[in-house]
Amino acid sequence: MDFKEIIKYDDLISVLDNFSYITGISANFLTADNKWVENKKKGTCEFCTIMKNYYKNGEACRESDLNGAQTAQKKKGIHVYRCHMGLIEAVIPLFFNTSYIGSLFIGQILLEPPSEKMWEQIAKKLDGQPVDIQRARESFFKLTFIDQEKLKSVLDMMHIVAKYIIDSEMIRISSLSSIERIIEYIKNHYMEEITLDDLAKMVYLSPTYLSYLFKKQLGVTFKEYLINIRLKKSKELIETTDLPIGEISKMVGIEDQNYFSRLFKRKYGVSPMNYKKDKYIYDTSKKNANT
Repeated sequence: MDFKEIIKYDDLISVLDNFSYITGISANFLTADNKWVENKKKGTCEFCTIMKNYYKNGEACRESDLNGAQTAQKKKGIHVYRCHMGLIEAVIPLFFNTSYIGSLFIGQILLEPPSEKMWEQIAKKLDGQPVDIQRARESFFKLTFIDQEKLKSVLDMMHIVAKYIIDSEMIRISSLSSIERIIEYIKNHYMEEITLDDLAKMVYLSPTYLSYLFKKQLGVTFKEYLINIRLKKSKELIETTDLPIGEISKMVGIEDQNYFSRLFKRKYGVSPMNYKKDKYIYDTSKKNANT
């Protein structure tokens, strides 16, 4: 699912742009499926752009970002860390109805003015890499640096911005469209193993909230809805094919034939085997009547 389908994309970009403009520090958003939504005011600093493009094919940068996001998720709060090049980054995870929906990143900065000593440490890491050393050096000395006091203020702003993104429902999916997408998915995948947890992840909702929406909008639980779809499909197969009941049961996603038979009888008042026999008798009598 395209992340742009479930966020107010322009609003999110505007928030990132304003944060970057006010603080002078780049702010970007990493979605739950690890796609970047980047600000347009400041973008990614030149030094980091060079590292992502030429240092270890960008793998070190990606690993650093993902590790930062994962640590923040576990902490359920802001995580401040140094990337593989020693730059300071901060990340705060965002949750909607207990479901993780992405992380707000800020960086990359220094907590002291860039120095030759710091550059020497970085230059050693770049040895043997296809990096334009002179360009990398020049961009390093242009990096933003702030003191600890300002960093604390920036982190406070991150909390405010993250709360604003959630409270303004910038990344909240409409309940109706969530259920519609799930219904469409179930209709196409009813024969497979489907869990409420898996569906909840698809639409960035918690299983508890999704269960509530099912009952509220459809009048049945998720499990009841799935069973009804499977039984309806099985009835169609009995009516239109000569397949064995056991095979039909598996085709609609119910491995246990005895369990399938109990469900079928509970819904239609007759066992699938007897329904099949009744259909055969009806078809035969109809055929004889037409001869």
